[in-house]
Order: sequence, then C-alpha cells, then structure tokens
Amino acid sequence: MKSIYNKSVWVIGLLLILGFGACTNDLDTTPPGGKETTADEAWEDESTYNKFVAKIYGSFALSGNQGPNGYDDIAGADQGEATFLRSYWNLQELPTDEAVCAWSDDGLDGLMFCQWTSSNRFAELSYNRMLVTIAFCNEFMRETEEEKLDARGVDNALKATIHEYRAEVRALRAMNYYFLMDLFANVPFVTPEDGVGAFLPEQKGRDFFFPWIESELKACEGQLPEKTEANYGKVTDEVVWMVLAKMYLNAEVYVDEAHYTDCLSYLNKLLEANYGLDDKYSYLFGADNHVSSEIIFPVIFDGKKATSYGGMTYLMAAAWGSDMEPGSNFGLAQSWSGLRAKETLSTLFETDDARAMFWTDKRTQETQTLNDFNSGYSVIKFTNILRSDPLNVPVGERVFGSDSQFPDADFPMYRLADAYLMYAECVLRGGEGGSISTALGLVNEIRTRAHASTIGEADLTLDFMLQERARELYWEGHRRTDLIRFNRFTANYTWPWKNGVYSGTASISKIYKLFPIPATELVANPNIKQNMGY
Repeated sequence: MKSIYNKSVWVIGLLLILGFGACTNDLDTTPPGGKETTADEAWEDESTYNKFVAKIYGSFALSGNQGPNGYDDIAGADQGEATFLRSYWNLQELPTDEAVCAWSDDGLDGLMFCQWTSSNRFAELSYNRMLVTIAFCNEFMRETEEEKLDARGVDNALKATIHEYRAEVRALRAMNYYFLMDLFANVPFVTPEDGVGAFLPEQKGRDFFFPWIESELKACEGQLPEKTEANYGKVTDEVVWMVLAKMYLNAEVYVDEAHYTDCLSYLNKLLEANYGLDDKYSYLFGADNHVSSEIIFPVIFDGKKATSYGGMTYLMAAAWGSDMEPGSNFGLAQSWSGLRAKETLSTLFETDDARAMFWTDKRTQETQTLNDFNSGYSVIKFTNILRSDPLNVPVGERVFGSDSQFPDADFPMYRLADAYLMYAECVLRGGEGGSISTALGLVNEIRTRAHASTIGEADLTLDFMLQERARELYWEGHRRTDLIRFNRFTANYTWPWKNGVYSGTASISKIYKLFPIPATELVANPNIKQNMGY
C-alpha cells in the first residue's frame, strides 16, 4: 500500500522558514497553501505530526508540496532537477562506467567526464536537498520535545505515536547525513538545539560523522515501525540495518578502518528477516513493485498522488526515445532522449541474462557520439508496466500503471539482492560471521533468477563481485560508491568518456573521490572550507 503518500498528506498548512545561515539564498522555502501559518497554530492540530513526517519522507521523491512542481522546497531551480533522486542519481551514475547522457547542460558533461567544479549544478542541488531535509527533521525534533507536547495538552495515545515518529525522523536525518558523508565528506552539522534563525554552523568531517551516524541509527533500533504491508516505505529496523551495513562496507574509504565483520552482523539480521528474492528481475522495477518481497527501502512514487519530473519519471522518460513508442510499449508516454548505457555495462551480460534490459533497435552499442541518443543502448529496466516481463510479454498483453504521464513504480533504494552481494564481498574481504559456501549460494541464487550460469568457488573473486554488482544493480545509484571502494574510480580502470575523451583514461585526480562543497556555500558561511584540490 502507498497510504503514506495520500495527496492530502502533502498539503500541510505550515512551513518552516528555514534560516540556517549556510546557503541562505539556496535554501529559501515558500509556504505551501499560499499563506503563512504560525508554528503555534499548526502544532495545535493533531494531524500536523503525521503530515510533517510524510513531508520528510516526501523529500526523497518530490520537489515541494504540490506535484509535479509547486510550493517548492528549494526556490529558483528546475523542480525536476531539484528532487533528491534525480540529482543523487546523476552524481552516483553519470561519472561511472554505467551511464551517459546526450545533454550537456547544467554540468552534466562535467559529471560524465569526471571534470566537475564547485559550480556543478547537480552537486549543489544534492547538497541543498539533503540539508533542507535535515532542517525539516530538526524542526520536527524541536517541536516534539516532551515539554512542548505537555504544553499543548497532547494525550498519551498521541504521544506514543509521536515517539515512534521521532525515531523515524531521527533515522531519516542520519540517512541524509550518511549520503552527505559519502558524497562530500565535510559538511555543516546542524542539530535541533541550534534552533531556527540565521547562524553559521560548523563543518564536520567523516571522523565525526561515521560514529555519530552509527550511534544515531543504533539508538533508533527497536523504536521504529514494524515491517508490515501497511508500513511499506517507512524506516524500519531492517532499513537501519541496511544503512549500517552500507556504512560498514565502505568504512575503509570513510575512516580507514575495516568493519566487514560489523557489516556481516547486520547482513545476517537482514537474511533472517522476512524478505525474499522476487520471482523475476523485471518485477522489481515495474508499476506495482510495491508488492515485491525484496525491496527493503523504496522511494515512493504514484502516477496520481506523488508525481515529479525527477525520480522514476526521469529514469524512464530520459532513457527512452520516441522511436520506442514508450506509451504503448512501457506505459509512460514521455520520451526525452537523454540517458543511455555505456558499452562497459551492456557488454557484461551472458546471452540469456534476464537483467540485460536494453533496447538495441537502431542503436549502436558504442557511445562514441556523446550527443547522439542512438549512440548507446537504451535502458528499459524501469517501466510503468504491472508485473510482467517487458522483454517477453507481447505489447498488447501488457497492463500499465494508473497514469500515462507519471509512473507508479517506486525506486528500490535498498533491496535484498544487494544485501546478498554485500555478504559475499565482506566474506571475500575477510569479515567474520559469514562463510564462503553461503556467499556462493547467495550469488548463485541471484544468477539463477536471471537465467545466468552458476559459478564455482574459484570464480567468486572481488573482481567478479564488482562486475556482478553492475549486472544486478546497474542504474540503482550505487556505482560511484562501489568503484571508489574497489579502488577503480580514480585509478586502475578505463571507461568511455572518463576524463573527457571517448577512449577514456585509467587515472584521474584523487580529488574526484569527493564532490566539492558548492561555491555558494563557501560564500554564505566562512566556517565551511572547500574539499582538498578544488
């Protein structure tokens, strides 16, 4: 069910004019509903608590309080670009061996060439979006302190619900700081105690954020909603376990410490939870993927109630050309002719591998002409089709989502197959608490679903795991982080258009393991220093 995204939830009758000194112009927000409601008035309405939490969840999917745009959270931006998922996806995928784009505006070519600067639009949008969401979280935490609830006369039953909301919001705040830590490393740290108003937050680095995020997420365990159908899309203990596992998997990058045993301890919890691989790979990315048994944490969209020109609309429409007749083939009548797969991705698959979801008609596999949409295979992994295989079900038998302009499909931010691959990698990297036989079985379970050949123990190497992660998880927002962890991002690996030439280069400056702090932030807050090399 997608009940937490009921449209009425989005139209909240309050707004926080968030003055958090840093990025004072970029983080200006506009009151929804056309009028300003005082905080005191808003919080007297018991429904505000639920609506506010829904707003925070919505920051992953939407640009503001009215879809596909309107009452925007971040003023002055293209609201499709200003969504979390679109800007985050661009940072995680376009600088890698998985994707290329025919457009060169707004710094997209800088991302594709691994030659971005502190003025890159998508780096700035991601930075601002995450800090805006953190500000929302902080405001909720401030307004739900026990003394404030008592002053409003909140009864014990609602207090119990709010207590659970606070755990969710606390975890969501930690998740956003995790994304910032991964992308930028050194960012402003703002807490509920800092209050609302103009001030200049201090900058913290990974040595601070790693243990802080770890502590925050662990403190939320046992206080979060249970994993149920009704709580689909909410942060549960299982989501916290996955984020902790992700952080531990990359700990050598973040804090120069190996935490593979810690990673395995949380992956083992996930393996014992009530998840299972979906029957078919394609089911994970269609219009009704909310019924999947595999998705651990989705970013939720709905063709009628949660619409955006970012998110899944972007991942579908930008990947399709008009010659593909996407309305009749894939259930979404938009084609923007932008994103394609690099040949370093499309050549990875065996002939019968069901994960190779590419449109090859009138396309070259090579991406030799950057601004030609037909140069490179089109990706048809994400669709607005109800549970069916778009490569094998006849066009006339396909059933589509609720709207032809905006998809119902959710984005699988975290899913079980990723946990399987993480388990195998941790075992190979020397983590304790797992076995090579279990790792091999999990990898082969994934490959069997895809109709790919099974492998033996001798084949299970780190090099194989990096390729298998591409085959299973391509275009799901993991690749940049994976390449950095495997030391293949700035060295030891050549792919098309790396360093701005089609032939690519193996080595680029190590500064590109991080994105720069946006130039606008440096002007706004003298406490913030630029990442080294920019």
